[in-house]
Amino acid sequence: MKSLNENIKTRLNKPFFEGWYFKHQNEDTVLAFIPGQSIDERGGKHPFLQIIWNENSYTMDFPQEDCLIDRKNRRIILGDNMFSPGGVKLDIHSNDMVIQGVIRYGPLSPIDYSIMGPFQLVPFMECRHEIISMSHSLMGSLRVNGKVLDFTGERGYIEGDRGRSFPRDYLWLQCNRFKEEASVMVSVAHIPFIGYSFQGCICVIQHKGREYRFATYLGVKVVCKRETAVILRQGEYSFKIFLSNRNRKKAARFSHKLLAPDQGKMVRSIKEEHLLLARFLLYKKEELIFDLTSDHVSFEYVPGPENGQSI
Repeated sequence: MKSLNENIKTRLNKPFFEGWYFKHQNEDTVLAFIPGQSIDERGGKHPFLQIIWNENSYTMDFPQEDCLIDRKNRRIILGDNMFSPGGVKLDIHSNDMVIQGVIRYGPLSPIDYSIMGPFQLVPFMECRHEIISMSHSLMGSLRVNGKVLDFTGERGYIEGDRGRSFPRDYLWLQCNRFKEEASVMVSVAHIPFIGYSFQGCICVIQHKGREYRFATYLGVKVVCKRETAVILRQGEYSFKIFLSNRNRKKAARFSHKLLAPDQGKMVRSIKEEHLLLARFLLYKKEELIFDLTSDHVSFEYVPGPENGQSI
C-alpha cells in the first residue's frame, strides 16, 4: 500500500496545466494575457505566456527558473513580467512583440462563492474554473509594438483554469462593458465524469450590486447553446443572449488562435473572438430585469461532434 507522500507524488506527476486570464479593454482595443504553465508526466514544468490583441496573438515560452507562481496570492512572475490581482507589469522584447508598461487595478469584484459550487470538492475533474474578478477599474498604459494603449478609466476581468484538459466542446462568453453597471460570464461545456458525461453550465451576472447565478448544481436548463444564441432557465429566472453578425461601428471584431491544454500539454488550437455585438435579457417570470446591449463581448465556441469538428 502506498504511503500518503507517494500518493501525492503520483498525483502531482500526472500531466497538468494551470493558467490565468487577465483581460484589459478600452473603446476599440482588447489586450489579454494568459500566464501559466503545463506540467508533463515526469514533473517537468513548461511556463508560457499567451497574448491576444486586435492585431494578432502570440505565445512565448519561458525557462522554468524564470517562473514563480504564488497560488495563494494569485501572483505569477515570468521573467521580467508580473501578473497579480493588483495589476500587471510588462517588459517583453521578442522578435514579434515588444510590450512595456504598467496597469494597476482598482478594487476587484469577486463573486459570492466558488463558481464550481459543490463540484469544487469533487476529485478527478477534467478542468476547474475560478473567477477572480468580474470587473475592476484600470489605470495605466502599455506600449505595444510602438503603439501606446491607454486603459485608464476602463474595465478589466480576471479568471483562472487548472486541470488536465479543456472540455471537448464548449461555449464561453464574457462581457463587462455596458452603459450601466453590469458584468456577465457564461460557460456551457461537455463534462466527463466517472465514466459518464453531462452538459455542465456555469453563469454569473453582476448587475447594480446584485449577483444572479445559473449553474448545473442549481438546476439550470440549457434551452439553447449555439454560436448565435444562449438561453438559460432556472426556477423563476431566464437569461437570453443573442449574438449578432453585424460589424461594430468604431472597431472591427477579431478572432485569433490560442493554445489550449490537452492532457496537460498546450497542443490544442482554439479561437477566441472579441468585440462582438450582443443583446442580453434577464427575466424573473415575465418581469424584465434588464435589456442590455454591448459591442465588447468576448467569445469562444468549440462545437461538439454533432456540430462538426472543433475549431
